[in-house]
Amino acid sequence: MRGGRTVSTLDLASDRVFAEAKRLCYSGLDAATLRRRLLARLRSAVPFEGYVAFTMDPSSGLITDGLVEAMGDERGLRVFLEHVCFEDDVLEFNWMVRNRLSVGLLSEATGGKLERALRYRELIGPAGFGYELRGAFTTGTELWGGLCLAREKGRPDFAAREVAFLRRIAPHLGAGLRAATLQQALHDDQDSDDAAGVLVLDQRGMVVQHNAAAERRLRELGGLAARWREGEGLPAPLWAVLGALRKALKAETDRDLNSTPQVRVRGRSGRWLTIQASLTEPSLTRPSEAVLIIAPAGPKQVLGLSAIGYGLSPREQEVVDLVVRGASTKQISQALFISEYTVKDHLSHIFEKVGVRGRRELVKRLYLNTIFT
Repeated sequence: MRGGRTVSTLDLASDRVFAEAKRLCYSGLDAATLRRRLLARLRSAVPFEGYVAFTMDPSSGLITDGLVEAMGDERGLRVFLEHVCFEDDVLEFNWMVRNRLSVGLLSEATGGKLERALRYRELIGPAGFGYELRGAFTTGTELWGGLCLAREKGRPDFAAREVAFLRRIAPHLGAGLRAATLQQALHDDQDSDDAAGVLVLDQRGMVVQHNAAAERRLRELGGLAARWREGEGLPAPLWAVLGALRKALKAETDRDLNSTPQVRVRGRSGRWLTIQASLTEPSLTRPSEAVLIIAPAGPKQVLGLSAIGYGLSPREQEVVDLVVRGASTKQISQALFISEYTVKDHLSHIFEKVGVRGRRELVKRLYLNTIFT
């Protein structure tokens, strides 16, 4: 039984695939390997005949790499990257992020008329495919990757349970792609002010690898012992997030199964840092190791913490996030599917809780004061 209902064989199989997919997301794989292995697992829970799996630059929202199977050749991918993705506004990835839509069906977005989408007319349809399921993978509001799954013409559309499955794995894949991107810093000698610190710990907790920024990030977290490379005196948040990851991967409960272990900590300088952990897969010559990434928190992450500190409700935090991005009352209303009157009511309560009189003062209080005080 689960939540008062009988668990079917299909549910159990889906949970097993989900647990395997989630483990891959926290296995310290590079972005290409993660995408390939996850799609191999995903196929049994969400059948498809073709896919395109992208990685993104979260600062620009642009695609940085694309893996393609059965959906055309490199020429088709180039047409998509140079032309279609900039002109096709149906379920565009950055639009999905702005509207908090992690997964969407092309059939629903086009009202059942697939030809309304430019990519269907120019690429998907001519390649012999019909229905498409699309996912946008984020951490917070930072876009790290996207996925398009397609079925051959004549096959049924993706079912609601398949959409729900991809939505369930989406935050974990976002975390996995983020980790894969930031782990590249392990082999990067640059140590800029915004560089991520990366450490690899063996099974004894000793630091066996680290990049140039790692020690500076550790010092931001607190006093650092002389023998930190031997695992002595490492800041407590590192062990906490690693323990949370190990618990989540055991999947003892639905809550653990769905959690995305990551912690935000304020450093000694007043700057917020995020800590994320991964466990590499063991090999014949090397056991599993822990990869810890310490990176400066982005503005949106800082805003989220500030909003929580002022006691804003989840809905009020959504309104604040859109205010920060310059959305008008009408645009907030459309994005959250609420009336403009309700938006104004939310803003009134937000201003009262934070102790400000308007939008500009709100942004300054929540973001600038938090960063620089």
